[in-house]
Amino acid sequence: MFSYMRLDVCWLTHLMVYLAVFQLIKRESQSVSSEKQRENGGNMNSKSDHCETVLQETSSSDSNDIKILQDYIHGFVASKVLFTACELGIFEILAESMTPLTSKCVAEHIGASINRTTCLLNACVALKFLEKDCQNEEVCYKNTELSRLYLTKTSCKSMLRTMIHYSNEVFPAFMLLKDCVRQGVPLCRLTSESKGNDCFKHMYRSEESILQFMQFMDSSTFLFGKEESISTFDLSCFKTICDLGGCTGRLAKTCGSLYPESSIIVYDLPKIIQVACEHFTGGDSKISFQQGNFFEDPIPDADLFILSHILHDWDDEMCLKLLKKVYMACNPGGGILIIDAVLNEAEEGPAIIHLQNVVMQMICDGKERTATEFKTLLVTAGFKDIQFSTKGIITNGILARK
Repeated sequence: MFSYMRLDVCWLTHLMVYLAVFQLIKRESQSVSSEKQRENGGNMNSKSDHCETVLQETSSSDSNDIKILQDYIHGFVASKVLFTACELGIFEILAESMTPLTSKCVAEHIGASINRTTCLLNACVALKFLEKDCQNEEVCYKNTELSRLYLTKTSCKSMLRTMIHYSNEVFPAFMLLKDCVRQGVPLCRLTSESKGNDCFKHMYRSEESILQFMQFMDSSTFLFGKEESISTFDLSCFKTICDLGGCTGRLAKTCGSLYPESSIIVYDLPKIIQVACEHFTGGDSKISFQQGNFFEDPIPDADLFILSHILHDWDDEMCLKLLKKVYMACNPGGGILIIDAVLNEAEEGPAIIHLQNVVMQMICDGKERTATEFKTLLVTAGFKDIQFSTKGIITNGILARK
């Protein structure tokens, strides 16, 4: 669900402002000290010296702290610059061009102002999404390797749909973060009296929104490192694998390629399976799709169940309900593979997972968990021999046995 990037734009200007403010404070402090000395016969000399010493120390020690604050203050601007460039198709336009393009040419392609387009392109250069290239004494722009790999729709590692989902769904939702914190409910219940985890009703409100959400889930495979989490463990002993909430079947295809002797089942809601079969499946005979609600309907028997980014959508009570159901459907000697983010035990990091946790609290009743919390859920459901892997980029793999 976030990647926060440092933004150095206008830092020198802000630094000059802070230095000017410091000088003003220093002069005012000296002026006040002089006035007090005249009023009190010089009794404030020691206090004035102390105040000046503190200001000098503050000037040197606070510079790094102020820089950090500046990065965070402008963090949302960096995100929106990235999202806007993706939505305008700038990276795609540059990828399709045989040569770097001027800002005028890019502006003509997207039907936008040349000046504003130049400003946006330069911000993308500062953020390392684009590079400048002078041709015939004109400044031109081209994609960096990062943009070519992850921000163009034709790349096999494209995360373009992830960026668009965050821009259209997550970014606007955070305008209501304060209300969600105060009222203690997710966004879906701020303006509704309905109960339960209704965030999926919003995400699945139309066929178009279902497709967009599934495209996001498909492209987020690289963002969260889900495939790395699967390849960590040797799963060759599991001949039947069921991916609960398998969405587009992306992880199922990974399992199929890693373990060609295994049969893979993708289990999800009927409307998800329908869209998956229409837009995402590649006709792999070893992958089958089964419709159902894993809380309400029977789930198939399997040697291994995969729950990728499922448990963080739900509170402990619902997680335990699902895990017990999986345990009962799991064949003897089978297991469960959970792919999810894991907080450290002190819940002080990693920072990116805490930010993801805020997203989860915003949109649903779930949360990110520590290793101990996952162990407690798994042991209570009956599982044992719990192993953790940290090979994923943001996510961890957690393998447990029946």
